[in-house]
Amino acid sequence: MTWRAGYRSAARAALAAVPRFADMTVLATWSGSVDPETLPVLGVVTASEQQQPTSGGRFEHDTLLQIIVKRQGGDDLEDELDADDAAIIQAVMGAIYTRETPCLPTDMSQMLNGEGRQRIGTLVRSFKITSWRAAPVY
Repeated sequence: MTWRAGYRSAARAALAAVPRFADMTVLATWSGSVDPETLPVLGVVTASEQQQPTSGGRFEHDTLLQIIVKRQGGDDLEDELDADDAAIIQAVMGAIYTRETPCLPTDMSQMLNGEGRQRIGTLVRSFKITSWRAAPVY
């Protein structure tokens, strides 16, 4: 298992333990298009990683971990997504953050779609996970 797979697995396990997310379908891979019948859903992705050399032949890896929540709601949908965000931060930081592997929230975005009869909201919470690893062998 790669370190990125480990981050995703730890985040999924931590989020599965949060009662707020008990009714959500956790998608193994995220597709931007989710039909309303499947909602609410939660996805965990490692969207990108930057690497740079440091001293001693090691590389600093900055991994972008994103948690995506998509749910239906009413007039309080934005408030529901805010509560989702707070629960995500607490669960993910508790599962991944260590002195050797800082995991910090970086940004959050919400998108509300009110087309049709249903309001659908999407939350994307991003974390930067920093780790130091041996130089790659070629």
